Amino acid sequence: MTATSLRIEHIESEDPGLVAPHWHVQRLLVGELDVSIARGITPGLGIALAIPLRQVRDRIRVEDLARTPYSPPIPDTHHRNETLVNVADPRVSAVIAEQHGAWGLRASVGSSIPIGRTESNPFALGRLGLLHQHIQFGTGTWDPLLTASALRSVGAFGLDATASVKFSLYENSQGFRAGNRYGATLGVGRKLGTAWGGSAGLVLDRESPEKWIGEVEEEGNLGRTDLMVTAGFGHSIAHVGSLSFRAQVPIKTWATGEQVEYPLIVTLGWAR
Repeated sequence: MTATSLRIEHIESEDPGLVAPHWHVQRLLVGELDVSIARGITPGLGIALAIPLRQVRDRIRVEDLARTPYSPPIPDTHHRNETLVNVADPRVSAVIAEQHGAWGLRASVGSSIPIGRTESNPFALGRLGLLHQHIQFGTGTWDPLLTASALRSVGAFGLDATASVKFSLYENSQGFRAGNRYGATLGVGRKLGTAWGGSAGLVLDRESPEKWIGEVEEEGNLGRTDLMVTAGFGHSIAHVGSLSFRAQVPIKTWATGEQVEYPLIVTLGWAR
């Protein structure tokens, strides 16, 4: 399970029928429960399925330019207090794993399954002054997934590196095309006794701009790269499985336009 809290502020000044510019102060609490199942088919070959259940809690506060509470005379078409819960796009992959001496190699190829809820173009609806939704639970397209990783044991330590990519090859029925996603991690882990273990590393994520009807809008995901430091620990319990905790903190973000900033991402895991 992964969770993060986001605070987003901007001045609304271009809505149709706008009486006076004002601040939108938005707080998002995003949580995702990822249920993963893997099964071996032959030695070194298996299949994996991940089904994410996502919750987005959205709370909005409106202030005037002096930062005091304000009630717009016209209802806000962009934001509202709401809590959304839905299944996001599941992922299915074929997995290959091999061991060569001190090296462990793993690769997977698969696709997302487009069952998460999608929305009509919120920017086009917003320009018309109509109610719309920016939060989507899926891309509406079959998106190829590729991952490759290597692990090497060095004494009591384990070094690992992973590269991943998710391609968006076409737009969905609403005209939306998600950005491609690229990821890389470099980490080190160590056993701490017989049941505990710790790890730390760096995470680099890159997402290219999203498009609506072939065009990049003035807002939304305009492209970003995040460099984060990560650290965590795990604990094995007999007849229960392995429990883990991990935290990611951004070091540097390169973004185009106004983008969400992630203060902290926390992940709790259980595997058996």
